[in-house]
Amino acid sequence: MSLHPYVWSYFGDHQVKLTRSHPPKRWVSGPLETKRDERTREALAEAVKLVELGRTEEVRRMIARAIQGEPALAEPWLRTLHSRLS
Repeated sequence: MSLHPYVWSYFGDHQVKLTRSHPPKRWVSGPLETKRDERTREALAEAVKLVELGRTEEVRRMIARAIQGEPALAEPWLRTLHSRLS
């Protein structure tokens, strides 16, 4: 399993989203305005922090170690990613 179910659930089901859902049936109404409340600001700060962490050598190596042994490592795109993270 590539991502622990709790982490998957957090990002997919519980983390505050920065934009509202915009399914095809709403496309004709144009772009939606982003909420500007405190929860959205905190979610944006969390996203920025996660990107910053992902740019550190330590975390990139941790991700590379976690990928090691994944069945999908047989795929060229993941091998390329793995080599760039290592």
